[in-house]
Amino acid sequence: MPLQPQQQTAGLRLFKSTGCSGCHRPEYKIGLVQPSGQPLKATIAPYTDLAVHDLGPGLADHDLSGGVHATRWRTAPLWGMGYRLSRESRPTFLHDGRARSVEEAVLWHDGEAAVVRERFVHLSRQKREQLLVFIGAL
Repeated sequence: MPLQPQQQTAGLRLFKSTGCSGCHRPEYKIGLVQPSGQPLKATIAPYTDLAVHDLGPGLADHDLSGGVHATRWRTAPLWGMGYRLSRESRPTFLHDGRARSVEEAVLWHDGEAAVVRERFVHLSRQKREQLLVFIGAL
């Protein structure tokens, strides 16, 4: 369900103030080529920086011997989250589906995102819900 403009503004403000927008960038500039061959610059809203970040050992993959593999993951785009949440009966999140909600996915963030997770944790219940509703409407 679309948010009212004031809900959108407040949610985006929280998204930025907690630091989520550091990796899940609301705007991303791209260059396209028109059918005529002329360049076309555009801005999209994927809510990602498409970069790889270290999210800490808690999200690492392990092999059978217990050896740690990747702790670095590409920032997942958040656009289309509202559509996804409306269509999937049991959505999962993160690279391996271990998170069962957006909130749980945020709480799994560590490493480079530990400060952002802590800001999220320290939000009031009302502000946290406001931020989750905003993300869920993307």
